[in-house]
Amino acid sequence: MTDSRIRSTISILIARRCVEDADVERLRDLLSAGGGLSAAEAGDLVRLERHVKRMSPAWLAFFVEALVGFFIWERRPTGRLSEADIEWLAFRLGLASTGPTPATRALLTILNEECAEPPRGLIRYLIEVSRVRPLWERVVTDETGRFVHTS
Repeated sequence: MTDSRIRSTISILIARRCVEDADVERLRDLLSAGGGLSAAEAGDLVRLERHVKRMSPAWLAFFVEALVGFFIWERRPTGRLSEADIEWLAFRLGLASTGPTPATRALLTILNEECAEPPRGLIRYLIEVSRVRPLWERVVTDETGRFVHTS
């Protein structure tokens, strides 16, 4: 038995090659019962993101919210993300093979913003997929350590 409440729905959506607003709401409803995401469910959402191109406008926010919750807020210690987490995510998203999607870029950006100490792997992938310098690299201080400006 799988520990995924959404596996059959994800399989149907992948076969259909389209995710509509009602599908996003169904996924949200399925996941709202019973606590946070399991690792299998996180993997299912990533699989859907990778295999379906026609996504509802509601998908991006749902996808990012669910995975940031899983990686940052539902696990202990909160606000922490490991190099292993980033490598798992990058592999599952196919960043090296298929490249980023808009949802991938948004996810990496929000993970960087929400993470207490972003791991090097996250920073590397964020730079590769978005060409945006991570938040912590934009902070400029003077020799006393006082904030000067952001670039």
